[in-house]
Amino acid sequence: MNASLAKRYAKALFDLAREQGTLDQVEAEVRLLDEVLHATPELMDLLTNPAVSDSELAQLLKDSFGDMTAIVVNTLLVMVENDRAAEVRALPRYVRDFINDYRGIAEGIVTSAFPLSATDLKDVELVFGEKLGKTLQLKNVVDEEVIGGLRVQVGYTTYDDTIETKLTRLERELLNA
Repeated sequence: MNASLAKRYAKALFDLAREQGTLDQVEAEVRLLDEVLHATPELMDLLTNPAVSDSELAQLLKDSFGDMTAIVVNTLLVMVENDRAAEVRALPRYVRDFINDYRGIAEGIVTSAFPLSATDLKDVELVFGEKLGKTLQLKNVVDEEVIGGLRVQVGYTTYDDTIETKLTRLERELLNA
């Protein structure tokens, strides 16, 4: 899989959706596409199988996703036509990245020892969103090895305020003293 190629198709799809005013619909459709691809690994096997012809793949995609907007379906068909069917797997993620960036939204993960309430999660989103200058959409992941505190990851940036990290820092300070 070539991520830069998938990103180019995603950018073209994003630009078309923005021009046509269909960002919300395209976003919903690429989320559905992503869910379907995750739920049916057989479909990805077909998309990456060189024994399956382009016309068979095109028909499969039309049958499976034909009720989506024309620009989404046509993007998938152009990818197949250009022998880029294997990159279809990465397309939804990159389209969502472009849409989120356009809207000033960042997705991330907050790791805690126990599930956060909706209010606590919203508070974490607000605090870290202000730091980053973006609207955050965080997913709460529970890790029972986290003794206490939170670890927030947005993109390549991690804010780690767990007790384990604090103890490690304290240990280093004591050893260096």
